[in-house]
Amino acid sequence: MLFNAVELVPELTSIPNVNDDAAHLLFVRRADQAISLGQDPVDFWVPDVDLGFPEFIYYQHLPHLAVVAVSRALLGSVDIEQVFNGVRYVLLVGLPITVFWSMRRLGFNAVAAAIGAAASSLLSSGGRLGFDYDSYVWRGFGVYTQLVAMHLSFITLAALHALLDRGRGYLLALIALSGLVLSHLLYAYMMAISATVLWLAAPWRQLGIRAMRLGVVGVLAALISAYLIIPDLILAPFQSSSPNLESYKYDSFGAQQILGWLVSGQLLDADRLPVFTTLLGVGVVAALVTRARPALIALALALVWLVLYFGRPTLGGLVDLFPMHQILFFHRFIGGFHLAAILIIGFGGAWLWELVPWRHPARAAALAIVLGLAFIPVFEERAGYYGLNAQWMDQTLTAIDRDAEARTIFETLAALPPGRVYAGQRTDWSEELDFGIPFRSVRLYNLLADREIASFSPPYQGGSLNSELVFDFDPTNLGQYAAFGVTYVIAPTTRQLPSFLVPIRRTPLYTLYSAPVDPAAHYAAVADTIRVSAQSELFARIRAWVLGPLPAAGRVVRIDYPAGPPGSTGATVPGCETGGRIESSRIEQGRITVVASCPTAAALVLPVTFHPNWHVTSDGTPVEAYMVTPSVIGVTLPPGTHTIVAEYRSTPMKGPLLALAGAVLASAFGLRRWFERVDSRLARRWGGG
Repeated sequence: MLFNAVELVPELTSIPNVNDDAAHLLFVRRADQAISLGQDPVDFWVPDVDLGFPEFIYYQHLPHLAVVAVSRALLGSVDIEQVFNGVRYVLLVGLPITVFWSMRRLGFNAVAAAIGAAASSLLSSGGRLGFDYDSYVWRGFGVYTQLVAMHLSFITLAALHALLDRGRGYLLALIALSGLVLSHLLYAYMMAISATVLWLAAPWRQLGIRAMRLGVVGVLAALISAYLIIPDLILAPFQSSSPNLESYKYDSFGAQQILGWLVSGQLLDADRLPVFTTLLGVGVVAALVTRARPALIALALALVWLVLYFGRPTLGGLVDLFPMHQILFFHRFIGGFHLAAILIIGFGGAWLWELVPWRHPARAAALAIVLGLAFIPVFEERAGYYGLNAQWMDQTLTAIDRDAEARTIFETLAALPPGRVYAGQRTDWSEELDFGIPFRSVRLYNLLADREIASFSPPYQGGSLNSELVFDFDPTNLGQYAAFGVTYVIAPTTRQLPSFLVPIRRTPLYTLYSAPVDPAAHYAAVADTIRVSAQSELFARIRAWVLGPLPAAGRVVRIDYPAGPPGSTGATVPGCETGGRIESSRIEQGRITVVASCPTAAALVLPVTFHPNWHVTSDGTPVEAYMVTPSVIGVTLPPGTHTIVAEYRSTPMKGPLLALAGAVLASAFGLRRWFERVDSRLARRWGGG
C-alpha cells in the first residue's frame, strides 16, 4: 500500500483524459449539476457528447453519485474533479485492505490473506482489462466503475460465502450485492455465476437452505436495483449497440491463446518474471494436497472463469445459452479469473510459509530474503509502468499549458453563443491537433469534453444512437452540419475548408470557424417515412442516409422505431419553402427553447438524439415528437410563428421504483435479526446446518 500510495500520487493531478475516465468525470459533473438544477440525479440528459444522451437510464451510476456525495459533504470546498481523482486514488491504494478483509471472511488464515492482499494491487496482464492497475490509471483504460466493482466483488463474494455457510449477514450481503449491481452490471452478472459456485460448494443436504438464502438476497437486490434494470430493459432499443466494436470483445480469444498467456505469465506477470504465476501454481498444488475448503472453492472459481474467459472460439454454441449473450463482453471475464487467482496466490504463499520450521531463525531469514528478491521484479516492473505514466502525464499537462493558441481558441468559444463543436476525428485532422505530444495522448477534441463544451467527436461510451456516425461526418457537406447541429469547427490553419465556413479566430496553429446553421433547430422536408424493427437495421438505414444525397438537399427521413412490418410508408412532411426563420433559441441542460417561423406547415428538426423521454410543446400545447435522420427529434408545425419547448423528463417509473428500493433497504435493516431467526429454524428443519 505504501508503494502504491507513493507511485500513484500523479493520479491526483487534474489533467484531461483520453480514456473512459473522461466520460466518467463528465457524468460526475453533470450529475452534480442535475441536483443543483432540481433534476433527477439518476435520470438526466448529458448534452456534451454524441448529440446528447440520458446515460444514467442505462449505465451503472452508483460510483458517480458516490463522488457527488463526497463532494457535497465537503460543501464544495474541493473542486469536484479533485474529489473524483481522490476517490480513485483511495480505491487504488486501499484495495489490499478490501482483499485482506474478504479473504479472512472467506476462511483463509491471516498469512494467506496478507499475501493475497499484497499481490492484489501488483498484477500485470499487459492491458487486458483485468484487475491490474493498467485498467485504471491515466495511461491505461480509466474504467472507473470496474475499479469500484473490483472492491465490491471481493466484498460481495465474502458476504455471500458467510451467508450461505452460516445463515448470518443478510444485510451485508444485500447491500454489497445491490451496490455491485448499481456499480457494474457485467460484474454483477459475473457474481451471479460465482454465487452459483458457492452454492454448489456444499453437501447436497445443504443445497436447499443455501438456495433459500441466495434466493432471498437475490430477489431483494433485484428489487433495490429495479429502478436501473427495468427502464434499461424497456428502453433498450434507444441505446446504441456499436457495430464497430472489435469481435474479440464479444467472443474473447479461445483456450489456446489464453492458456498460452497463462503459462507464459502474461495473465499475471506481463513483462516481468512470473512471480505471481509461480505462486498461483503453488497454490493450486497446495489446494489439491491440503484439500482446504476455501482453497478448493477458489480453485473451482478460477477454473470456471478461465473456461468462460475462453469464450466463443472454444465454447462455440454454448455461449448462446447464456442470458443476454448478444451483449456480453467475454473478454472482460478475465476479472473473474483474477479475483480467484488472488485468493489462490495468497493460499500458495501461506502454504510455503507454513513449510518453514520457524524455530530455525536462519531458515526463516533465508526465506524472507528469497521472497524479497522474488518481489523485486514485481516492484521494478510496476515502478517502471507508473514512472512512464507520470512522465506522460507531466509532458501532456506541460504541452497543454504552454499552448497559448489553444487557450485563445477556447476563450473565443466561451464568449460565443452555445453550439456544438467539431474538432476533427481520425479520418481527417484530429491527429494533427495533438499539442506536439510525441506519443499517443490528448487531442484537442478531448479538451472539449473536459471543459463541458458540446462536441461532435469520437465517442467515449457510445450509448447514443448517433455515437458512431461521427466517423461518417463529411466536413465539406453543409447539409451534415445542420443534421448534426455542428455550428463551430476547430481545424489546423493549414487546412483548406469550404467557403461556407466563416473564420472567427485564426492563429498560426488553429482556426475557429462558424457554420451557417442554428445550433438548436432547422426546418427540413421529410422525404419519406420508414418503419424499422431492429437496431441493426436502424444503424444501416441511418448511415445510408448520412452517406447519401438527402442531407445536402435539406431532406430527412422519418423513422418509426421500433415498429413493424419494416418498410416505407411513403408519408412525407413538407419543409419550409422560404427556408423559415429561427427567431431565437436557448439551449440548457435537458431543455431547448426555440422561436421558429414559417408561413406554411412544415417539419422542424432539433439536432439532439431522439429519445422517448423528450416532451415537446408548441405554444404550450403538446405535439408529437418523432425520430428523423440521423436519429434526432422532429416535429410538425402549423403555419406561423411558434415557441417550441423540448424538455427531457425522467422516466416516470424511476420515482416509484426508487421508493421501492428505499423501502426494501429500510425493511431489510429493520428485519435483519428476524431473517436470521427464521433462517435458523428452517436450517434445523431442513437438516442443512
